[in-house]
Amino acid sequence: MKVRVAEKIRQANNIAISSHVRPDADSIGSGLALFLMLRQMGKTPAFFNTDPAPYPISRLPGYEHIRSGQIDPQTFELVILIEGGNEERTGQKNLKNYFCINIDHHASSSDDADINWVVPDAAAVGELVYELGLELAVDFSRDIAFNLYAAIASDTGSFKYSNTTPASLAIAADLTIRGGFTPFEVSNLLFNSNPQEKIRMLTRVLSTLEMALDERVAMIHFQRDFLSRLKLKDIETEDIIAIARSIDGVQVLLFFKEIADNYFRVSIRSRDNFSARLVAQTFHGGGHYHAAGFFFSGDLAAAKKEILRLVAAQFQ
Repeated sequence: MKVRVAEKIRQANNIAISSHVRPDADSIGSGLALFLMLRQMGKTPAFFNTDPAPYPISRLPGYEHIRSGQIDPQTFELVILIEGGNEERTGQKNLKNYFCINIDHHASSSDDADINWVVPDAAAVGELVYELGLELAVDFSRDIAFNLYAAIASDTGSFKYSNTTPASLAIAADLTIRGGFTPFEVSNLLFNSNPQEKIRMLTRVLSTLEMALDERVAMIHFQRDFLSRLKLKDIETEDIIAIARSIDGVQVLLFFKEIADNYFRVSIRSRDNFSARLVAQTFHGGGHYHAAGFFFSGDLAAAKKEILRLVAAQFQ
């Protein structure tokens, strides 16, 4: 599949890139790396996203090239979707007008694109874009390598999560050599650059902590009014779950984020042999084995009760 994707890229000149709504460092870093690769090849790429990236992801090299909104109604020979195989995932409304390639590492990824290169065993889509760069024989400049390293470091929790593989570590090492930067430079940007306002918001969310099912399950929630009097955008709340997942003895973490009245986005993180994806699929969501999500309509108490019932059933 990688060879087929590379061949389509070689044949095209005007190429659009887009990633998923509520973008993270993997989708942005991978997309920017691909954008810079295409430029290096003499292509004319354009990167469109429907949602802005939160700080500090917006500090990744080349972020200024990302345009906000829909893909321009001009003729693109090819559209490459980073972790976003359809309109629902990307927010892009005219994908049917283009030849689309979906590059993803989610097992639940849509297969709506013309070419779907989906590798669930990859820790991050950044690993696939790295492989694509090798196939295209591009020069891994500092900015390309930095963005790909950031993509992989983010989705592996700085190489702490269970999805980290020997391949992840080998690719990361190669990227630092090719790019001439240190791992600290990336981790400092991604993990040590929070503004004071974000820490204040985190204290509010963490104060909602509840334990359930013999303390094997932790639950936290975010209310929209937590942002009142704080100079933060809603998009900057997306990574809260990464901070709360480290409680000793907890196998499942549930994060309820209020989107509207009685409407929540539920994120699940799990350990060991508990499938977060199985719970999410019950509510028409998806994701990875240890990281998944879905939307829930109803009040918070009802959401907790129903989801805990499914979690308890899987514990048995």
